[in-house]
Amino acid sequence: MKSVKPAELERVSRLDHRFILLTGPDDATMGALATRLTGLAGKEAERLDLTSSQMSQDPSLLAAEAASMSLFAGARVIRLDILGSGDDSLAAVEALLAADSAINPVIATGASVTAKSKLVKLVEGSDHGVAAICYQPDRRALVGIAMSAAEGEGLRLGNAEAQLLIDLVSGDQALMRRELEKIALYLDAGRDRQRQVTAADIAALGAATHEEDVSEVINTALGGKVGDLPAMFATAAAVGVAEIRIIRALAIRATQLARLRAEVDAGAHPATVVSARSSGVFWKEQGAVTAQLHIWDSVRIARLMSRLLDCERSLKASGTAGGVLFRKLVTDIAHQAARAR
Repeated sequence: MKSVKPAELERVSRLDHRFILLTGPDDATMGALATRLTGLAGKEAERLDLTSSQMSQDPSLLAAEAASMSLFAGARVIRLDILGSGDDSLAAVEALLAADSAINPVIATGASVTAKSKLVKLVEGSDHGVAAICYQPDRRALVGIAMSAAEGEGLRLGNAEAQLLIDLVSGDQALMRRELEKIALYLDAGRDRQRQVTAADIAALGAATHEEDVSEVINTALGGKVGDLPAMFATAAAVGVAEIRIIRALAIRATQLARLRAEVDAGAHPATVVSARSSGVFWKEQGAVTAQLHIWDSVRIARLMSRLLDCERSLKASGTAGGVLFRKLVTDIAHQAARAR
């Protein structure tokens, strides 16, 4: 079937498709939606995590696992983490969609899988799969998401308070939902105990966003701010920001830049492209992204995405100098951006 909007999957109450593909530049929306869909299998369901590298090694594995009954629970759900374009998972997903039956739903996430990829086209052409492309919502949409998420926690969140919370988390939906969970516990809220959220409640419990927000790291590297690298590395290490999270955030930004750069190459001005509602760029990041579009052309972006994918694989593998490779890559990115400015 055709791709659907993430909001449509937010409303489903059961997993009717054997394969659900979530992609797009907004990692927060993708992650939150994947967690919600996984939860539909039930609290007692067994979860099996697979990766796209496993799919490339054994294309029959996904269909076999989707057809296998759980030995330990009444239900089973499979999560598939896709790196890169998704081409290495193509044969496995094709086998799953063509199988006679599948009793375990597969929820796949891949931030670097584009809407024009072979994998998305395969899913769109099947009656057994569905794809959703997750873009960064604009501020108005984020307010609605915040209010809806608050209601689910038993909280009443006004427009002003929703805006305050959004600014606090820099538009990060996953962090926003965690903050709402904290506020609900603090106010002893529940579906049967509605509580009004005040600005004071948010201020008292609000997250120190520098602990979770990696936008400064992204903009330091992609903006070519070589002199800021030592302080940036020290801050990231001090607050415990995971290296793989930074690499994935850089990959998401690179995918976003690739999409926007195509419009620039077609003749549009970078500032016009970034400020458009369809850009998916959070308003606080528009200046930085516009500057990065001037620095990174399509060839550089393609090389960047390849190196980020290699680095993520190294960070996931055991016995590699992942931390050293991470620092070298980020340093190389910053130096390349500085030369291109």
